Amino acid sequence: MFKKFVLSLVASAVLVGFVTESAMAQNSQVFKVIVPTSVSIVAPAAVAITHNETDAPQAFPAQAWAVKGNSLNGVNVSFATTAPFVHATDNTFKRNAKLDLAVGTVTGPAAWTVGIASDTTNYVNNDGVAQVTASSNGVGRANMNLTVSFITEEYGVFAAGDYLTTVTGTIAAK
Repeated sequence: MFKKFVLSLVASAVLVGFVTESAMAQNSQVFKVIVPTSVSIVAPAAVAITHNETDAPQAFPAQAWAVKGNSLNGVNVSFATTAPFVHATDNTFKRNAKLDLAVGTVTGPAAWTVGIASDTTNYVNNDGVAQVTASSNGVGRANMNLTVSFITEEYGVFAAGDYLTTVTGTIAAK
């Protein structure tokens, strides 16, 4: 009987060992999120000013363009005119456009640097493009403050009316 009891006890221990060993089995699963590269640039709404009738350049208030990119190497940003200021109904009347760029508020770890801070069209020499640039060295968001100026030179020697130019912003991941 004692032998039967010991055998029963050994069988129970083996069974408990098997259950314990089975309960200790482990495995794992990896969860991965794929974050695609994303860059964006958002222009403010159209803006208008009234000329103050002096010879001074007519500067628009700085316009904050929202720029962001999640590329580890950063982004390159440019702002360029497509033409100087041109009279809306008589394109023979033109005035130069000047662009000035500065970094505004920033979010994220990237450092932002202005490459070309200022440029002006030269319609007399058929240069309708003024271009300014900036870049970042990593992930982040910035408001790029763009100031556009209408270069008067001499008030009264160009036609009254609306003068228009368009600035296009471009962003690309490095």
